[in-house]
Amino acid sequence: MPKKIEGTEPKFNLFDWHTSEDTYIILYYSYRKGRRFKYSTGLKIHANNWDRTKQRAIHSKRFPDSTHINARLETLKTYCLEIYHDNNQGRLSTADFRAQLLAKLKEGEPEDAPDPISFLEFIERAYNQKAALPTAKKGSLQVDHKVLVHLQNYARERGRKIAFTELGDTFYQKFLGWLHTPPRNLSTNYVHKIWGNLKYFIRRAEVAHLHNDRTYKIFKVPTAEITKIVLSFEQLAHLATIDFATTPHLEKARDLFLIGSYSGLRYSDFTRIRPEHITEHKGQKIIHLVTQKTGQTVYIPLHPILDSVLKKYGYTSPKMSNQKMNAHLKEVGRLAGLTNEIMVQDSTGGRSVERKKPMWELLATHVARRSFATNYYQAHPELIDNIMKITGHSTERMFRAYIVTDALDSALKFAEGIKK
Repeated sequence: MPKKIEGTEPKFNLFDWHTSEDTYIILYYSYRKGRRFKYSTGLKIHANNWDRTKQRAIHSKRFPDSTHINARLETLKTYCLEIYHDNNQGRLSTADFRAQLLAKLKEGEPEDAPDPISFLEFIERAYNQKAALPTAKKGSLQVDHKVLVHLQNYARERGRKIAFTELGDTFYQKFLGWLHTPPRNLSTNYVHKIWGNLKYFIRRAEVAHLHNDRTYKIFKVPTAEITKIVLSFEQLAHLATIDFATTPHLEKARDLFLIGSYSGLRYSDFTRIRPEHITEHKGQKIIHLVTQKTGQTVYIPLHPILDSVLKKYGYTSPKMSNQKMNAHLKEVGRLAGLTNEIMVQDSTGGRSVERKKPMWELLATHVARRSFATNYYQAHPELIDNIMKITGHSTERMFRAYIVTDALDSALKFAEGIKK
């Protein structure tokens, strides 16, 4: 039992009294005029289990952790008083006070206690745990892995690990700014995506009581308006007629794009169609598939072009990586005559610049799914509910934001109206 030491005493209070969840217990110690020390105990408790007056956890059968928490708080109180008296009634800076407290806490730990884990090490461990789950999704893991690699490179350049004590506004700004700089030059929206995945790990670390920084909840990363393109039914039909026999890699990329454009599926789904996914109902061939991203069951009627392309491969989608397909589609689009120039917003490096680009440069796998949604809605707006069941959009608002036709149609209707 630690010895009793007289003197000014530290206070304990909750970080957030208004949250419905557990919140951290914070130590406050005004040990000398103008010297106020603040330290997170790393302990969490619900406000209903805390006694404001006694500044301790309430003992109850439904909260057995109270004994452990109160013992820890008593230890912290004793260490603070020892530091106060050992330094001539608190004649030391708050930084030195913190250093001495951390040293005492470390001395009080068992000799075999592991060294504190860094934020980067935590992410490495959390990523490996997530990847080992049978339910882990390949697309999500790919982005998580890129977040991990960027953080590893960032730490390597600085020559030190990323500690939990660094988390906060300054770290977030520096790291995300680093992503925009050469040789990375990542776009605004891609950095926004990385931030979303990084927050996932920050939240997990908070739940594990490894930090109590809440800055991530209010830190914002901007997004940039993207230029959306679609290929019309006429353009898709023309694309299907081009002979790529001498360039089989382009033929495969073109065929995969057509499969996506007439099925409305994501890349992760239209590249895994197999014969067992094809059924027939009332004389109509149907793709019956459970989507990987959302786990939704979808039924998609086979358009004649879609049926023809799938039949060519024995109703088994050809294999090609997303990266290679995107690269090959640029050449496919160029050879197909998609050369009309489009004004686009380029946010490479975090700076938005308006420039013209030929349509073929914008051709990518996601254009296929967007073309499906736009073309069928434009041809059959009364079937919007049926189209949404295939694309998987849960609300009409989300669907309308996804397609391209609404803004263009509105402009054309407005132009017709002002002519009258």
